[in-house]
Amino acid sequence: MLLRTPSSSFKSLAAWQEVVCDYFVPLEIQPASRRGFCNLAANDRLGAVDVTELRTSAQRVRRTQALASQSEQTLYKVTLQLSGSSQIEQDKRCSVLQAGQWGIYDTTRPYEVSVADQSHFLVLQFPEERLLSWQPWLRGAVARSFSAASGPARIAVDMLRLGLEERGHLSPSALAELSETVIRMMGLSLAEGRPVATESALDEVRRGQLLQIQQYVQGHLGDPGLTAQALAAQFRISRRYLYKLFERQGQAPADYILAARLERACQMLADGNPGRQIGELAWQTGFSDAAVFSHAFRRRFGVSPTQWRRAQGQTD
Repeated sequence: MLLRTPSSSFKSLAAWQEVVCDYFVPLEIQPASRRGFCNLAANDRLGAVDVTELRTSAQRVRRTQALASQSEQTLYKVTLQLSGSSQIEQDKRCSVLQAGQWGIYDTTRPYEVSVADQSHFLVLQFPEERLLSWQPWLRGAVARSFSAASGPARIAVDMLRLGLEERGHLSPSALAELSETVIRMMGLSLAEGRPVATESALDEVRRGQLLQIQQYVQGHLGDPGLTAQALAAQFRISRRYLYKLFERQGQAPADYILAARLERACQMLADGNPGRQIGELAWQTGFSDAAVFSHAFRRRFGVSPTQWRRAQGQTD
């Protein structure tokens, strides 16, 4: 097993049905044979990604219309076939996954998966908002087979394997960053070579990309190297395209970063820690020194950081 978490063995259909529905969503399960029915499962979480590893006997799993209609959250499931094979069906489309291939399906609509005997695979679960920027391609991607042997998908799988191996040596922030990269690479693999049909779909892509970039900025405000150039490199886009994304809200990337840093500084000034030095706060929000921070703060809010803290009822 790739996962380091304890695995459990299931030979009873009732027990297996319960754990599968607990790990994923409510499903109907039908073994191909009641003789030799044995399944092994382990579950873990890598940052924002739920990962389940399965070794199974032959069986068919169904998400009926009745079960799908009870969905409370839009989740996409990705099956990464390690050995054996699986057949996935959704939206009148059917594909067989062999070792080294992966497929995706939407849990809010009916689907069926038929698994061959002695199959070994990983199942990843993504909330819809994690794949927002790839939404135009998702509907047409379900129940198709994709190769994980090259391109963005190979990068995603390699990083996933390394993350699982090194999980105990990675900080929560590193795990979160790794999982975001896995999600981004899987999304790129879906989009690769598939044209966007309409301008509205392009708008949806750009909106999702901007949201991802803004979330990244909010998580890295303390990094003094957080610049437009760094963002373009991080998301593998040109500076020109990055600026076009931020034009949607009337800001340049640098203006957004500065505003986010100053807003974070305001929160920290009001957090009830009057002993924090202005220089320390400047460093924690990514400024090169206290003077640069104080000047930027005064230009934006009309008062110095010290005056602003006093106005919040804090003492120096």
